[in-house]
Amino acid sequence: MEREKLIRTVEAILRSTGYKTARLDLRGSCFEIVASGLFLLLFIKVVVNIDTVTEEQAEDLKRLASFFKASPLIVGLRTKNSELEEGVVYERFGVYALSPETLYHVIAESELPAIFAERGGFYVRINGKLLRELREKHGYSVNELARILGVSRKSILNYEKGEQAVSLDVAVRLEELFDEPLAEPLDVLHSRVEAKLDVVPETPLEREIFERLRHLGLGVVKVKRAPFNAISKENEFKILTGIDEKKTRSTVRRAEMVAEVGKVVNSEGVFILQRTRTEIVEDVPLIPKKSLEEVRDADELIALIEDLKKEIKRRLLAE
Repeated sequence: MEREKLIRTVEAILRSTGYKTARLDLRGSCFEIVASGLFLLLFIKVVVNIDTVTEEQAEDLKRLASFFKASPLIVGLRTKNSELEEGVVYERFGVYALSPETLYHVIAESELPAIFAERGGFYVRINGKLLRELREKHGYSVNELARILGVSRKSILNYEKGEQAVSLDVAVRLEELFDEPLAEPLDVLHSRVEAKLDVVPETPLEREIFERLRHLGLGVVKVKRAPFNAISKENEFKILTGIDEKKTRSTVRRAEMVAEVGKVVNSEGVFILQRTRTEIVEDVPLIPKKSLEEVRDADELIALIEDLKKEIKRRLLAE
């Protein structure tokens, strides 16, 4: 129940500030909420304990963010050892993690946090150039400032070069000493992450379909923890691609989620099944693998998806 309440809270924060959202209900997924604003797209993993986010989920989250030019986020309440502090940024496998209160301040009030947690305590990044200017303006040598702060001479030089984070207590003392803000905020909504896009297929069917899609001229990126198996792209046309042996209740449920996500990320959805009749589930075509084999290029596949949607809509209107 705590997790459900947390997801609703995060979604309410986003919607109250004008974001369009879609929510997943898929066990083990790499994200629970996708949200689009005027110039921003977010994939958000929502968990009570951020330490439960696996490396596989984080890597998928980064792949989606890279593919869609979006930002990945984790929102949670605690780590295994403590509650998440308001105004502090945490990290899990290279993805920023925040409390819902911090997310609210960022989204609703444009208040970017400057403090981040690492093993050993809280730290900030400071404006090294400004620190050097202030030190020289106030007539402190590197050695004098180091002695006042109780750190090494090398640390002061590293601070000024921007090569070392500053512990929170040292940062506070610096700002009090010079009466100037030195901490640099973390733009958690515009983070860019490194992602490995060359993930191998998990089944022979996936491998066969990926190869066929690439042969048609589409870029294909495997996603392990999502309602779709891959994201495919041809120029600006993106397809959330599901793959299954046959139509099951799980397939239908996944297709329904793909339809909702597609509306937010401005992408089409398609499921390619080893055995099925052609039909539509919530605006997402389900097509047999045989139909894919008859397609000659990416443009023809895109036209097939669009034609199927139009045909089904015509039938529904006729009824």
